[in-house]
Amino acid sequence: MDEKISSDSSYESNEDGHFAWDVSLLIRAASHMWRLTDDPIHLDRCARWAQHMVDRTDAARGLENWRGLRVPAWSAGSRYTAGNAVVGTIGGSPIRLQAAADQIIVDRPTATTARVHAVRHRGKTWSSPLASLLPGDDNYLPDVLARLSASFSVLVRGLPGPIDLTSVEAGTYDLTTQHAAHLVHTGLISRALIEAAETLKSAPIEARRASVTPDDLLAAAASALLVHDDEIRTRAGQAWYVTLEDFPSRRLGLELPHNHIVDAASSYLILGRIREDKGLRNLGASLTRRFVREIDAYMQDTLRHPWYYYPVDSEIFFGVTRDEPMAERSIPAVPRGEDSSHATMRIRALIDWRAIDAKLVSDEALKSIALSFRRHYMASEKGIPTLNWLPGDAKGAARRGQADTYPGAWGGLAPWDSTIRRRINSMAYRHPPKAIFGATVLSAAEIVAMNT
Repeated sequence: MDEKISSDSSYESNEDGHFAWDVSLLIRAASHMWRLTDDPIHLDRCARWAQHMVDRTDAARGLENWRGLRVPAWSAGSRYTAGNAVVGTIGGSPIRLQAAADQIIVDRPTATTARVHAVRHRGKTWSSPLASLLPGDDNYLPDVLARLSASFSVLVRGLPGPIDLTSVEAGTYDLTTQHAAHLVHTGLISRALIEAAETLKSAPIEARRASVTPDDLLAAAASALLVHDDEIRTRAGQAWYVTLEDFPSRRLGLELPHNHIVDAASSYLILGRIREDKGLRNLGASLTRRFVREIDAYMQDTLRHPWYYYPVDSEIFFGVTRDEPMAERSIPAVPRGEDSSHATMRIRALIDWRAIDAKLVSDEALKSIALSFRRHYMASEKGIPTLNWLPGDAKGAARRGQADTYPGAWGGLAPWDSTIRRRINSMAYRHPPKAIFGATVLSAAEIVAMNT
């Protein structure tokens, strides 16, 4: 991975999400290994990888985001951020189709209907159902696309209201790439920069070889988090992030899921402690409460499990029907569970929160979470331990076992559950990583830490 980061062009930016999902996790792995071994190669990598990202923010690269701004954060391109194509006009203003794809194909079987196909890199294609272009019909195309809210993020943008879309022409449209900093990426990267700063600060002066300083890293993390300030909403004392309405991604204007929030919460808490900034600490603490409340509800048997993707008190959990914005008038409820790969992010965060302030997360909550891991994610196939993809999946469920090679974060719960160490070691023995990337390397380091 060190060679890849230094020589692979796809690691020169967060265009494909590599800073967030590889480099940031590798930094945390290197930090673990430095603390465990005192081998300076790990400290050196931790610092160099952190500086690699600090030196390559959008502002440093001269990259403009979808609003034409150069921000001190790390935008992603078409893999995570929807592009757009003009498919018609209304009153001289463009009607755009937005999608996280490379091309859009509009098929017009009849004068009043259309089907939209999105083609992603490597040729993967998504197709909408046949939909009406007439605003009075139940299957009006903009509403059909919003209800589907597919991973290709296909939406109709630029409509002032429900209008006749029969002027939209059939054809193949190339999408203009847009760039945007996603909060989940900023949280992952900022948390890693803070980890690197604390690791450098704790190391002997003679062991430090990198030019980057702890203060440089902390300042970069704080600046990146501030990019998302206008996404924060506070209601009844509860802070949360709500995606900007014009943000080029799916589920616009709706509350973000738990896994998008947790690393930002940890970052604010730690920055608040280091800088003695009560405002940052209070913001971080507020962001922890929704997940902790759901754990409490699980302990009181009022929730089936504490692993829902969206907060259970959010509008998206129950669904949304409204008059505007047009792109999302009708979005169905999303009461799905959290997948086991993202659940590891939430476990790391819980352990962070407990270490920062024991009042935020109780011993009882961590014991309950460890038990929920065993009940809802742990499973076996022919006597071999494996992980469900979603909580409580039945045997044969889709994607079972896809997170088997990176469960190390759960090992952090060993102090609160006497069986966790044995279970995680068994999984690691049975499912060694077949691919090396940020999540598998960090998991390996966490397992070493659990056993040391």
